[in-house]
Amino acid sequence: MTEDFFGEQMARLCGLRFVPPDLVTHWEALHDLPDEVLAGAVSLAGRTRVDFPTPVQLRQDADKGRRPWTHDDTTDHSTLLPEPYTVVVPHTNTAILVTREWRYHCDDCSDGGWRSRWCGDPTHQQPWHRAGPCAGRGDHPAHEWVERCPCAETNPALVKKRALGQKYAEPEKGPRLG
Repeated sequence: MTEDFFGEQMARLCGLRFVPPDLVTHWEALHDLPDEVLAGAVSLAGRTRVDFPTPVQLRQDADKGRRPWTHDDTTDHSTLLPEPYTVVVPHTNTAILVTREWRYHCDDCSDGGWRSRWCGDPTHQQPWHRAGPCAGRGDHPAHEWVERCPCAETNPALVKKRALGQKYAEPEKGPRLG
C-alpha cells in the first residue's frame, strides 16, 4: 500500500467525529493491509461508525468486511459411494447422478455451531428437529428454536472458520498502558 492510497482512504472518513490531527499511528498500524482490504474496512467504518475509528477498529472492520468462509480445496469431507444412484428433481425432471456422500464433523449442527430444536406438539416437528422445551414460560404455540451446539468450540470446521475470520485483527499482547 502506498501512503497516497492510504491518505485517500482515510480522507473518506473525515466526515466522522474526532478526526485525529495526524494519521501516523494509523499508517504504522495499517500499512501492511492489502489495498482492497483497507478500502473495504473504510467503507464499513463509514457506514457503521460515528467517530473516526482507531487502528484496532479498522482492523476489526477489515475482518468483518472479508468473506468469513472460503472453501479449502485440500479438505474433502465426502466419501465415494459404493453404488451411485440417480435422483430426479421434482417438477423439472432433471436427473442427477449421486456418486459421493458428504460427511460433517457434527451431524447435529451440520458444522454450523447451532442445532435446531422443537418446542411443543411433535406432530408438526420436522425430521431435522430434536424435541426439547424452550426457555419460554407458560402455554405458547409450538415453534422451532436453536441452541448452541456442544461442538461449537471444538468442531474443526468452526475452529478453522473463526481463524479465517480473524486474519487482520490480532489479540493484544503484553500489558496495557494507561
